[in-house]
Amino acid sequence: MVLQRLLYLIYGYVLVFLAGGTLIFTLFVTPVLFHSLGKEQAGHIVGVLFPPYFHLLFVFTLVSLLLQGTRVALKPSGGRKSLYFLGVLTTMTGYLALFLGPRAMSSRAAWYAKPGDASLKAAFDSLHQQSVLLNGFILAGYLGLVLFLLTEPPSTHGGKSRVP
Repeated sequence: MVLQRLLYLIYGYVLVFLAGGTLIFTLFVTPVLFHSLGKEQAGHIVGVLFPPYFHLLFVFTLVSLLLQGTRVALKPSGGRKSLYFLGVLTTMTGYLALFLGPRAMSSRAAWYAKPGDASLKAAFDSLHQQSVLLNGFILAGYLGLVLFLLTEPPSTHGGKSRVP
């Protein structure tokens, strides 16, 4: 029972960290940078910040998947939907961190090397749009998982719900 409770707490903290961090970084930090610094300077800063940010999302989503998998293994009666959902989010963050993000960065570098080439700019814009869209889906996924966790009935020593 203590292990289940500990896993619940750690899993909850990791999910809140992911949801809150993604929310703040995506909806507050990035727009403030672009508003305050201008497109070119903010683009450079975001280009430096986003690759490690994407890797951080992937690693912590993977940790969440492992924590939830352990919780389900210890108590098979609940949490399977969250586990499947985390599998999808792990795939999405992995794709973003390991494939789409690096492609966007190399595309951006190629465009900056030849700023007059419209096809390079279009390629970067397309990859950037995909990245923004995927990041939005990931944010929605984290928020959904936090809601799933909040609606999970608390358990007592016998593993029975305190809710009648």
